[in-house]
Amino acid sequence: MKNPLKNHILIDGLQYCNWNRKILEDLWQGGLTAVHVTIVYWENTEEAINKIKKWQIRIKKNKDIITHAKNTDDIIKAKKNNKVAIIFGFQNSAPIENNIFLLEKFYSLGLRFMQLTYNNQTAIGGGCFEAVDSGISRFGHQVIEEMNNLGIIVDLSHAGKKTCLDAIKISKKPVAISHANPFFFHKSKRNIENDVLKKLSNKNGFIGLSLYPYHLKNHNKCKIEDFCQMVKDLINLIGIESIGIGSDLCSNWKDEVVVWMRNGKWTKKLDYGESKNKSIKWPTQPQWFRKGSDIINIYNALIKSGISEKNAIKIMGSNWLNFMKNTIG
Repeated sequence: MKNPLKNHILIDGLQYCNWNRKILEDLWQGGLTAVHVTIVYWENTEEAINKIKKWQIRIKKNKDIITHAKNTDDIIKAKKNNKVAIIFGFQNSAPIENNIFLLEKFYSLGLRFMQLTYNNQTAIGGGCFEAVDSGISRFGHQVIEEMNNLGIIVDLSHAGKKTCLDAIKISKKPVAISHANPFFFHKSKRNIENDVLKKLSNKNGFIGLSLYPYHLKNHNKCKIEDFCQMVKDLINLIGIESIGIGSDLCSNWKDEVVVWMRNGKWTKKLDYGESKNKSIKWPTQPQWFRKGSDIINIYNALIKSGISEKNAIKIMGSNWLNFMKNTIG
């Protein structure tokens, strides 16, 4: 069947997959223009550099269908050349190890997104799982300024509310929440309250809507119609321009990897994240989004729900591209 998005920009604002040729071909065949990929969670500087080197090798081996994007010109060029642009991101600030000078090093290696926290308190700010959110620290002020200067997107996914509000206020460039949903849709610790969403959009910030089950109403039983209604409600709250997709797709991993995501190196006890039944297994994806190319299902459902084709195309990727023009250039 013909892909109605073939000639349009199609961007997924975050994925963390155990990448192989089959998964990359799915993105390519699905018409994805660009994907922001997670490089690290808890890794230190050396480990992060090694992860980037592995991605460099992966891109070289699959250069017929993927390419590394460092700016929006690279994304547009990838589209013209029928390749998927890969954008590097960190889901934590752990690799800079309290050393602001490392930001420039990682920027030179292609880093274009960095979360300030991953659930926990960092030297930069507070995580969404902390009982008390510190907000942005003195070091955090300097990190945000340096990220703005270099062209690394400040990503507030997994940050606490005060940290989000502080960062939105401090940053001279628009900031992103690359993968989350509104709190009004599902009361997850990771989802975002209305006042934060409004301040985010008022400063031209961005939210990529998540398909990770724990961020969805009724988890993997979430109906695509309910997801689309959430999108419509969010448009009414903050407007269309600040909204895209950040699926948070985590495919092809063994269960010990989700344990690593939650526990890292910071605890000897088992942390279960937002699993209510203390599961150490990956949650099951909703049946309408189980691989990257399933993003077309969201587009079709948005159209069916009454959202105009023009606005659906914006959500599928052109909004992300416009946001990135103002942040990474």
